[in-house]
Amino acid sequence: MALDVSSAKAKCFRCGEEYSRYKGFFPVNYSALNKGVGHIPYCKDCIDTLYNGYLSQCNDPKLAVRQMCRKLDLYWSESVYEAVERKATTRTMMTNYISKINGTTYLGKSYDNTLSEEGTLWSFDAPDQEPSETIVEPVATIEPTGDFEVTDEIRVFWGSGYTPEMYQELEERRAYWMSRLPEGTNLDIGTETLIRQACNLEIDINRARVEGKAIDKLVSALNNVLGGANLKPAQKKDDLDASLANTPMGVWLYRYENLRPLPEVDEDLKDVNGTKKYMFTWMGHLCKMLGIKNGYTRLYEEEIGRLRVERPEYDDEDDESLLIDAYSEETEDDKE
Repeated sequence: MALDVSSAKAKCFRCGEEYSRYKGFFPVNYSALNKGVGHIPYCKDCIDTLYNGYLSQCNDPKLAVRQMCRKLDLYWSESVYEAVERKATTRTMMTNYISKINGTTYLGKSYDNTLSEEGTLWSFDAPDQEPSETIVEPVATIEPTGDFEVTDEIRVFWGSGYTPEMYQELEERRAYWMSRLPEGTNLDIGTETLIRQACNLEIDINRARVEGKAIDKLVSALNNVLGGANLKPAQKKDDLDASLANTPMGVWLYRYENLRPLPEVDEDLKDVNGTKKYMFTWMGHLCKMLGIKNGYTRLYEEEIGRLRVERPEYDDEDDESLLIDAYSEETEDDKE
């Protein structure tokens, strides 16, 4: 008769709390030590508590998850961890990892399988974690090595706690960023903060890539920093488009006249319809009224002379009388 594990009462081996059933309160697991009930004998709250304790010690979610796998005799897979890391939060990493390894691919596997795959199952004097995962204790004091000297100014800018090599890398990135700014630029506190964050993230991304770790979250964080500094290519394009749209016509004329002047017009195309001459000619009328003699006045007088009508002179008296009658404004009624 099969054991109905879903209806059996359960009690956590760590906290001692009793539950009405295993399902929903205890993670599923079918390794050699747990296949009788199909669950880990520790409740999810206790597992999260143990995991968070390891996390606070090493400050590395990956190391904390692996240590929990060793503690609970669970199969460790770096590929599974990377898949979980992209979706889970830091504090729920362990329970999500356990759910992931419950699939058919890893069913029944334990930490023994991990050691066997790594070839260290029977090497009791060998560490069962990769050299890259070794926990490094914080450096208490910083002494300069080689030719690079960690000055007080560098330590104040970046903060304390870095190794001399790290300070040197940060200073190199800082010099690169400063070289992209106009010479003599004085940074405000906000820009300094963004540059500091960008340099740290760039170094973290390079190191994670070399170690084969996921960099998605780091790249996303760097993009957020660049967005805060308004340095994204899309933002630059938007700023340029806005600048072009808001530039007044007078500014454009000034730029073309002084920075990119138009070439001289071909002689055959100069003032084809006479507009320029027309304006200059009748501008001379204003100049003449003000008593100014210049080229405009001369053009005006020449044009007026061309349009002026003079009364003709006649030698014959009859012709002259006809001319007088023609110019006379007297009507027939006036004659009566």
